[in-house]
Amino acid sequence: MPEPDSTYTEPTLKTADRAFDPQTVIKEKVRQKTSSENWLKRALIFLVIIWMSVAVLFPVYQLIDRSMHAEVLVSIWGKEDVRLGGRRAFIDGDPKRLNIDKKSFPLTNGVTRHDGMAVTIRNGQIYKVSCIKVMHYADPVKVKEVTAVIDGDQYIIDDVLLDEDGYTGQVDRWIGLSNFINYFSNRALYDSIYNSLFVSVVTTFIAVLLALVYAYAVTRTLIPGKWFFRIVAMLPLYAPTMLYGLSLVYIFGNKGFITTGFFGNLPWLKWDIGLYGPVGIIIAEAVFTFPAAYMILMVSLLNTDARLYEAAISLGAKRTRIFLTVTLPGIKFGLVSAIFVCFTLCFTDFGAPKVVGGNYNILAVDIYKQVIGQQNFGMGATISIILLIPAIMSFIADRIVQRRQVVAMTARSEPFTPKRKWGTDTVMFTIVSIIAGFILTMLFAGGFGSLVKMWPYDFSLGLWHYTFEDMGGGGYPAFWNSIRMAAYTAGIGTMVTFGSAYLIEKTRRMALLRQVSYFLSIIPLALPGLVIGIAYIFFFNATHFNIPFTDILLYNPFQSLYGTLWIMVLANIIHFYTVSFLTATSALRQLDKEFETVSESMSIPFYRTFFRVTVPVCFPAILEIAMYYFVSSMATVSAVIFLYSSDTTLASVAVVNMDDAGDTAPAAAMCMLIVFANVGVRVFGEGINAFFRKATAAWRTK
Repeated sequence: MPEPDSTYTEPTLKTADRAFDPQTVIKEKVRQKTSSENWLKRALIFLVIIWMSVAVLFPVYQLIDRSMHAEVLVSIWGKEDVRLGGRRAFIDGDPKRLNIDKKSFPLTNGVTRHDGMAVTIRNGQIYKVSCIKVMHYADPVKVKEVTAVIDGDQYIIDDVLLDEDGYTGQVDRWIGLSNFINYFSNRALYDSIYNSLFVSVVTTFIAVLLALVYAYAVTRTLIPGKWFFRIVAMLPLYAPTMLYGLSLVYIFGNKGFITTGFFGNLPWLKWDIGLYGPVGIIIAEAVFTFPAAYMILMVSLLNTDARLYEAAISLGAKRTRIFLTVTLPGIKFGLVSAIFVCFTLCFTDFGAPKVVGGNYNILAVDIYKQVIGQQNFGMGATISIILLIPAIMSFIADRIVQRRQVVAMTARSEPFTPKRKWGTDTVMFTIVSIIAGFILTMLFAGGFGSLVKMWPYDFSLGLWHYTFEDMGGGGYPAFWNSIRMAAYTAGIGTMVTFGSAYLIEKTRRMALLRQVSYFLSIIPLALPGLVIGIAYIFFFNATHFNIPFTDILLYNPFQSLYGTLWIMVLANIIHFYTVSFLTATSALRQLDKEFETVSESMSIPFYRTFFRVTVPVCFPAILEIAMYYFVSSMATVSAVIFLYSSDTTLASVAVVNMDDAGDTAPAAAMCMLIVFANVGVRVFGEGINAFFRKATAAWRTK
């Protein structure tokens, strides 16, 4: 037998054979052919990115850009007096000398220069003035050269010819952080940051603590009337925040029935809490933020595994120890979310501080004063950026906490069933009754004040103030404008939000486009309403806007929206977009992905599956989104206070205008109309939901 060849080697797979290697096939990605439907989905997701960029990114960029620019005013008072950016060049009798900033200088070859300003004289008259240093809030700031030329009867500013009757113009110049430096140099303005933080922290502590006790009583005890307490907890959502301020005026104001001891009838009940200032703001904001904290904590308490409590009890743990070691750790993520949400809502709210803030300045009211009171849009933009920073930080912190959250309820978890404990139930019932009673008192005080003929002198009840006669702030036309705007917001916003969520959640592949779309959909949660409003002024009111870091100007095709009802619809959709988007996403994630897979395998277009399967199954969530949009749009004021015109005044804006004019009772009447409209829509929506569930009960139970 021959010896084996020492040069023999193990045969290897040929190239053709290697293609069929199972391991290789498993590792390789299977590339599917891109169909026309995939191209359509890709185009639609790209459209979502474009519209969110136009509605969010571009306006915010304009806001930031505007905070770092200043409008330099140029005035030409004849041929011997030119005023530019707070500085002045003029000839005062002697044609051989020129005055600049109250100082006289000799002419050298017809030119005089001083501290960044150069003036050219021809034939004893000013011909050209150029300046690279202007005054900004009484401080000199270097800017790109600004020029004013007088050529005969023509006035030219930065190479732009003024109209025949014009002698003034404005040019835009980059000033960097000058607005921010000026803001932090002004003690009165700087104090508003501390005031806002103080009010927000105290309000958050009170609202979250009360909401925790309230949610615990509703979910962990057997107190009677739980359905009633659940309804009362949600009532503050239906009213604008100004109503809570107005109600506090009727209760604790200078002529309030508590402050006066029921108008002298019960003097032993007199109590002056010093309403106008931080006390009033904190009370009003605590009522305003309470429902949000309650909803978050109630869900957290419901999603708790009862086995943890059984284990703690079997180990002999006391109630206090169980609460500290089981209950609080189990709801810690919800607790943190409630804290951040309450802080952001309070920090950025405008309505209540406007009514009961008095001379206690906060950032949100400062923006209103700068923009509406002083027409100082640059400083308004600056304060908006400052207001935006804590909101963004709170938003980022909340998202980080949510990422670390783990599933509290698993397939093996058992729902917590409360047991009768007479002592605990009695204490909890007393506490929630006090909280619910105070909420109802706030609503009742506003409603009662709107019916009183003349507080506190004539307590005859009637609907005098509901006629809104001689009300410059707006009456029923403003109310119907709000109804229309809220309806448009609910209809358009629901379609856009749910459609976008469907594309992002149910589309396979296209990971990058979906991630970008999801990121843009989350951003609005960090944008306060006031910031959205002032950002929309700068973006939609501009005839042109420049490409960042270039001098290229582009025509603004969206300017036609400015001053119409539609810009306020867009502002509200963006303001409340993220909450609605997350609601839609949660509903879509509960649907089995096999719906889309089966439809695709049967060559059924995705849009047919969307309308015939997805929409009917998710109809309760869609209806909830629509009601949320409507109710929130009716009650909000911060997102629209800068965007309305004389033809599009809204009910919430009318409340602010009436309060400014001292018409407290008509303002309260308008607030109550908003409450009635929101409650009516909510009841109508719940009726539709009940009818839908009854009509679809057969296939839902299969």
